[in-house]
Parts: sequence; C-alpha cells; structure tokens
Amino acid sequence: ESVEAKALVQARSLLLDTLTKEGLDRIDQIGVPFDPTIHDAVAHVDGDSEQVVDDVMRAGYQWKGAVVRPAMVRVKG
Repeated sequence: ESVEAKALVQARSLLLDTLTKEGLDRIDQIGVPFDPTIHDAVAHVDGDSEQVVDDVMRAGYQWKGAVVRPAMVRVKG
C-alpha cells in the first residue's frame, strides 16, 4: 500500500470520527425491524416472521436524527 493510500485512509477515518461526534449516524444494522423511513427495500425474501432487514447493500446515514440517505436493504418476511 502506497503512502498516499495510507494517508487517504487515515484522513477518511478522521473525517468519519469527527462527523460521528458531531451527529452523523450510520444506518447499517442487520436483523432490525424494517422501517421505511430509514430503509429503502430493493429486494425481498420470504420469511415466517415480521419484516426484518436481512442484508444491507449500501449503508445509509442520519444527521442529527434526519435521514440524509436511507440504507439500501434486502427485507425478509
């Protein structure tokens, strides 16, 4: 890995840490109930129970409680 790549990884990590401290929350939990206000269901698989997030294809983000981008998910149930 080049010095430039390592520097970019460190800068990204620092930026994400700072944004998280200021109010950015990542939406990427599997096994939680499906919530159309924070999840964008793009696939569905059959299941026996209530609708839950089976897979996260792209993480979503909330900024201080407001959805910036919903998580792209597969729903089971």
